Amino acid sequence: MIKKLGLDKINKIMTVADKVVVVLVILISLSMLVLTPKVITKEVDGSKDVVVTMDNEEVYRHELLETEELERVEFDFSFEGEKYQGVLLMQDGEVRLDRLSSEISPLPIHHEMGWISESYEMIVSMPIKMVVTVETVQETETEEDIDAMTF
Repeated sequence: MIKKLGLDKINKIMTVADKVVVVLVILISLSMLVLTPKVITKEVDGSKDVVVTMDNEEVYRHELLETEELERVEFDFSFEGEKYQGVLLMQDGEVRLDRLSSEISPLPIHHEMGWISESYEMIVSMPIKMVVTVETVQETETEEDIDAMTF
């Protein structure tokens, strides 16, 4: 069986150092999947807003609630001339888009995407081009935000 797969030939060609390099490359690649979102997002003091956009236009904005109880926040939007209502569920600093009407979004994929709380996460309902994201709102500008000053 081993000869059929060619593993015997690979073992003859690869040295121990080659195998170590392959394992290291695989481990570094897998760790970057976890670390990249944390590295590219900067921790900023300030509140977070939940932003709902449709076709790249902001439809609704609400402060992300940090309550322990499940909060329902309803918002209105229109699609192809019809009025609809969406529901954002918020709890412990996370948000989830409740199931939209099946006539505009037949599959509940947007609901199954789960809870989000960071700026690199999003919830999408493709049939109506609705996107729910979390944005950090900075209260005041600090000197750290200034790269250079000219006179």
